Amino acid sequence: MIEPDHTGKLDSGFALILIIWGAILASLGVYLGVGLFMGDTFTVALSDEFPVVTLRYVLFGISAATLAGVHVLRRFMLGHPGGSTPSASSGQHPAVARYAVIVILSSALLESIGIYGLVLFLTAGDSLSLYQLLGLSAVAMLVYRPRKAELLDLARRMGTMN
Repeated sequence: MIEPDHTGKLDSGFALILIIWGAILASLGVYLGVGLFMGDTFTVALSDEFPVVTLRYVLFGISAATLAGVHVLRRFMLGHPGGSTPSASSGQHPAVARYAVIVILSSALLESIGIYGLVLFLTAGDSLSLYQLLGLSAVAMLVYRPRKAELLDLARRMGTMN
């Protein structure tokens, strides 16, 4: 049985995690707006010899590696819950603190994929790459969204719930 004190801390911590995740997800919309707004007025002067195609392949490759890395990182961090001592200074449940790190780290990495699209758009005027990478980033963030079941499972495995 879950103690009411633990349930309250887990619920409030999960709500904060959702707000942080939502803000990171919303930043993708800001990148799209910046790209569309700046695309007509801002151009980067690149020489004709600049390897735009190579840059596109490199950033798409880094994006694929980021997706794979996030998958592995989340599995590892969720599978190894670490210590179970609560932090007395913050009053936060230790599972919430651990899960917040997992969500923020994976969301930030997935957000970088959208930034790569913005970079390609601003340097090469490649609007298709902007849409593709922002879409990929958004879909991946939805796939790896915070889930309360993961938080509860992490709390159980950390031994912090009775």
